[in-house]
Amino acid sequence: MFKKRVKIIKELKMDTKQFKNLIEILDKEFKAYSELKELFAEKRELLKKSRSDDLGVIDNKIIALNNKIKGVNKEREDLAVTMTGKNCNMSEFISFAQNNAPEYVEPLEERKVKICKLIPEITLLNNQNVELLKHGIIITNKMLDTIIDAFAPQGSYYNGTGKQDTHDIDMWTISEEI
Repeated sequence: MFKKRVKIIKELKMDTKQFKNLIEILDKEFKAYSELKELFAEKRELLKKSRSDDLGVIDNKIIALNNKIKGVNKEREDLAVTMTGKNCNMSEFISFAQNNAPEYVEPLEERKVKICKLIPEITLLNNQNVELLKHGIIITNKMLDTIIDAFAPQGSYYNGTGKQDTHDIDMWTISEEI
């Protein structure tokens, strides 16, 4: 009987430690998403100002942060499997906390709200960046067409009698109109 109580107490302490780990991981995840939001906002400003030289630097930072977010998500998934035996979403973590560690329900709900509020903001910024990039491509294509047309050799034009028509205004038409 005594050994059974000790085992239950150890499991409760382990669950408490795991919930503390989960809170730390969620805080890391929120911090990373906040940084991603800032980088997307910075990228949007660079796109609006047409500062393409700095875009590569921002994109590299975004890629590095994305890899960091993947690592944090992997930590959360591993902890979920350790705690519940399966990969859980936030609602399942909250339900698990209600049954095993009610003191962690409120902190988990707070983090869920913070992360859920941040995701649509990040999505909006990313969509705006994509639209700015598309617009930049259209403008660039138009500029290229203009440059190519300016340097392309002009072909010969022929009138109805087969003579070359230079499309210049003849002096005699001007004098006739006067």
